[in-house]
Amino acid sequence: MALDVSRRQRAGAAFMPPPHHTRFRLTFPRLLACSLLLPVGLCRPQPGLAQQVSIGFPPSHKVVVLSVPDKPAALQVDVRHLSVEQNTLRPDGLGAKLIAHDGYWTLSAFASLAEKTLDAQGLREHEWSGLRSGPDKPEQAKTSEHGRMALLEYFVENLQGRRVHQKNVLACLVSGDQWFDVHISKASYYPDDDKFFNSFLDRIKLLENFQADSRTRFGYGSFFSLQKNWPRAIEQYEKALDLERAKKALPQAEWRVLVDNLGMAYGMSHDVQKAKQMFEFGITQDPEYPMFHYNLACTYAQLNNLDDALQDLQAAFRHRGNSIPGEGMPDPAKDPSFQRFANDPRFRALVQQLCPASHDTPSGFQCD
Repeated sequence: MALDVSRRQRAGAAFMPPPHHTRFRLTFPRLLACSLLLPVGLCRPQPGLAQQVSIGFPPSHKVVVLSVPDKPAALQVDVRHLSVEQNTLRPDGLGAKLIAHDGYWTLSAFASLAEKTLDAQGLREHEWSGLRSGPDKPEQAKTSEHGRMALLEYFVENLQGRRVHQKNVLACLVSGDQWFDVHISKASYYPDDDKFFNSFLDRIKLLENFQADSRTRFGYGSFFSLQKNWPRAIEQYEKALDLERAKKALPQAEWRVLVDNLGMAYGMSHDVQKAKQMFEFGITQDPEYPMFHYNLACTYAQLNNLDDALQDLQAAFRHRGNSIPGEGMPDPAKDPSFQRFANDPRFRALVQQLCPASHDTPSGFQCD
């Protein structure tokens, strides 16, 4: 199926609420606003900020789950007032990373497959050996236990020639063949900050029997779509849709994107019949969503069925007003899916009627 994935691909960022989108839009996590060195939790304070004692922060809560596709355990973290900058899988899909911070506090969490058999204390020692060999000269190291977590506390007094007086706490957990570690750091440390350190630690929870919901599966599928790993994207999108069929939980706009993305993933895998079936299913559930009709027209074009392709193109533009906000309508004349009909008089006439003008956008040509 000759679909232009760079123009059409859209997805919810992994583990975060899917944004508004154009077709199969991919969103990348923003980079951290501060310099991250080994360990990831080290973050220099922003210039010009006075010392901040965190005991005065409001007791806000923002629970985030860090998980890896089809692994039995996940990590639940309350990032409190911090802004989440990343919550995504590793490129190979075998680990995950969470980073949240403000001007002084940084929280980073990692889930990965175990490199060798260790308990939490062994993982702590494994991590500590890496920290000791790094450039940041950790001082005043102290170990302790907090429930199932093996903790390591230490200070970094200077970072790249600048005094930071940063306290760091590393919390390590192990479940089966999975390693989890959470690194919390506070620059310009003040003793009262210990209460806030403890508030983070108290709300770290290992979820031993994690069951990903449809939104999480949707995020997994979107991640693998970013990688153009269509088999794994299809696997996760199918599981998300199965959950939605059993009990619908996604908002309508996200449900539309899920179904459309699954159909697109089938198409990119050259399974035109399954793509066709998915877009037809979408139309039975939501007949006035234009992109189901547009993508079905694309599949008919790949099947060299001009009559049905033209019929669904007309339906797509007839329901154009029901697009997801910000989505827009692609220009069929510039769509590779219809290239075989580029010189056909019926196709040219209909496209001129439906989309007399278009403009180039980062996601492809959109009708004016």
